[in-house]
Amino acid sequence: MSRTSRFKAIMRLALCLMLVRQAGWAKPGADPLAPTRAALDALQSCLGASAALSTLRKGLLWGWPRPGAPPTLHEAVPAPPPPPEYLENLDVDVKACQAAATIQDEEQRGVALGTIRKDIEIKADDCHKFGMGRKVPLVIRTVRGDKVESGWEVFYKWSCASLLQPQEVRVPQLTSPASVELPPGVYSVRAQKRDASNQVRTTSAVTVVVGSVQWVPLELAIP
Repeated sequence: MSRTSRFKAIMRLALCLMLVRQAGWAKPGADPLAPTRAALDALQSCLGASAALSTLRKGLLWGWPRPGAPPTLHEAVPAPPPPPEYLENLDVDVKACQAAATIQDEEQRGVALGTIRKDIEIKADDCHKFGMGRKVPLVIRTVRGDKVESGWEVFYKWSCASLLQPQEVRVPQLTSPASVELPPGVYSVRAQKRDASNQVRTTSAVTVVVGSVQWVPLELAIP
């Protein structure tokens, strides 16, 4: 073997060794859908299997077919992870479900678990219609009679996981309108405003289902 041939053979061997080492050092990337999958598994463990939970799992992990999408699950690519607020909702559902499972009174336990199942159904219906997990725009106006009135603060609270006492959150903008994007679910919404004498006036809280439409309009009546 000539010197040139030996040199080429050594270089090929060195290149092969380098590629083998790089393959050994390479680590598989983290699964961005792992937290979503874990939450869905925990909910199924707590609630049992259901059509709504299966629908939600398909949508959040793979996405529901849209025009031009692959015809079969085998050919599909994973869906992008749901928004962080959506995943937080699922995690609270898990905690609420685990708390509900410890309630001794059968009727109370059934009511608590029922609210969680309802939340899963709302999310599943929205996910099936729009393809994957998303946040839904909620647009709020404050009205006195037939006239829109501005300058009111809006507060909302997720109504599903009552066992865990969700905190009320203020919408950044004042009315009208004020808008916020929320994961699908049931929410309690109210508005308040200080009058000229520094007294706080508050509208009645309104329960609204957010989901299955492009955006949700809401009017709060000023007393």
